[in-house]
Amino acid sequence: MDDNFKFRASMRSDEELRERVNNREKYLPETVEASVEELKIRGFEFSEDEERVIAEDMQARRDIVAAANGNSGGFNRIDKGLYIEDPDAPEYYTKRIIVIFSMLFSVLFGSILMAINLSKTQNAAKAVLVVLYGFAFTAVVAIIAANYNINTGIAIISGYIGAYTMELLFWNRYIGATTLYRPKPFWIPLIIGLAFSAALIYLIIKYGKV
Repeated sequence: MDDNFKFRASMRSDEELRERVNNREKYLPETVEASVEELKIRGFEFSEDEERVIAEDMQARRDIVAAANGNSGGFNRIDKGLYIEDPDAPEYYTKRIIVIFSMLFSVLFGSILMAINLSKTQNAAKAVLVVLYGFAFTAVVAIIAANYNINTGIAIISGYIGAYTMELLFWNRYIGATTLYRPKPFWIPLIIGLAFSAALIYLIIKYGKV
């Protein structure tokens, strides 16, 4: 178990720890397990049946998430069962938001959201790689579009493909396909994306080119 969970448990009151155990469906398995261990250290006794049920519940949670997300990549199972309320869980822009933004605003935009997620993990150094990927993918699509007059529908499909590839190369590898997390609000990137799109449309209308 990560020492961070043990430390956080040690800083909580008995009531907070019991609340996490009693309402364990709202929390990460690691949070619940650390809470049980901390309560035992403080002299709280669990019966064998209680410990068994708790352990079975946590394993069932892991198994359900693994079955839903661990066996195949892609956004056909976007975020299934991965959202959780636990304040100790990491906060990420969701897979769903990354694919939507990649399709609407470009894979580069989606890669920036992915990079922000990666920056909060122990693989923070990989954030640069995902942005470089997003830039390269978007540049290639722009070149192809300029030479072959690609329509909007094809551009949206390319955004989906770019986001799908990002999930396989970066999310699954460096965040984890079955990592539970809290959804991060997306209003700020949405406003930025809409403002950028509006500016781009204005330039196209005014000058006939960007």
